[in-house]
Amino acid sequence: MKLDPKLAQSIVDKMMKTIPYNINIMNEKGYIIASGDKSRINTLHVGAIDSIDSDQILPMVQSYGIHGQPGVNMPVKFQQQTIGVVGITGDPKIVAPLASLLKVATELLISQNYNNQPRTQYKSRLNRFLYQWLEVADDIAKYPELISEAVDLNIDLQEPRYVLVAISDHNSKIQIAENDYAVSTAPNKLIIITQHHKQIDQYLNQCCELNIKLGISQKNNQLASAQKQAQRTIYINDIFDLDKTPYYQDVMFVDQLLADNLVDKSIQDTFESLSKSSTGQELIDTLAYYLKCDGNISLTSDQLHIHRNTTNYRLNKISEIFKLNVHKLNDIFELYANYLNFKKNQYEATLHD
Repeated sequence: MKLDPKLAQSIVDKMMKTIPYNINIMNEKGYIIASGDKSRINTLHVGAIDSIDSDQILPMVQSYGIHGQPGVNMPVKFQQQTIGVVGITGDPKIVAPLASLLKVATELLISQNYNNQPRTQYKSRLNRFLYQWLEVADDIAKYPELISEAVDLNIDLQEPRYVLVAISDHNSKIQIAENDYAVSTAPNKLIIITQHHKQIDQYLNQCCELNIKLGISQKNNQLASAQKQAQRTIYINDIFDLDKTPYYQDVMFVDQLLADNLVDKSIQDTFESLSKSSTGQELIDTLAYYLKCDGNISLTSDQLHIHRNTTNYRLNKISEIFKLNVHKLNDIFELYANYLNFKKNQYEATLHD
């Protein structure tokens, strides 16, 4: 094994937070690869060569300029093999008590890093696989390399799964269940993949406590489609300010209506005109609650905190303005479809402001 300069420098930086002396780490040839004094990196250290040759901790009492300062140099071992030298600069009599501590700490950090490498490599490999898996929008059989990688990672690609999308700056606080997978695709976007509906309740509780937006797909073995469903759930919740409806199945009909783009320009223009005045916006809000309350006038009145007669007056006014009867199925459906698109356009306009 050879010492990695980045690892060596990180060890130096950690050690110098507690040891008030300059520390150097040299490779197996005696060249400084990490130091508290960056100007000395890549220079030969004569004390390190002596320590490697003798395989002993050696004090260095005289200065050799850029090739070594007074201090103590100690061989660094990994699996009983000398892989370099760590040196502490200063009067050998003063720094000697710290030398053994520095040697042990350095060797422990190197060993720990080595033991963590398989875990780090597996996590990196898994993340690359998850990014690719989430892009699959058709038959998984068309991706033999992905199937092979899944076999190596012990992942069954044929098993349908839920995809959850969490949007927040606090996603790192979400606890991921042992058999689930998670990957960040943006600084504030976490994708969670799970087979088990019981796990979803746990994620819902966590996201509720942390005030994290969450979208949950239907169960699917095409993860690109599932991810889109979860993302669309959050999008629709944002547009219509729904009462935390995280499941795609609950907003699927709205999503399909928006995708069909059932728009009448004259109705859209009327919505736009009404939205420019407080009285007109009041009518739009009344219609929104009426739709949300499934056409129940009493419940609509309660939600708006107004008298039933006031609700009826506003609904009649809406029918008159739009020339659509809010009590007839065909008319209210046309009004509903256009209202959805009006709110979507309003929402998207705010994103570009």
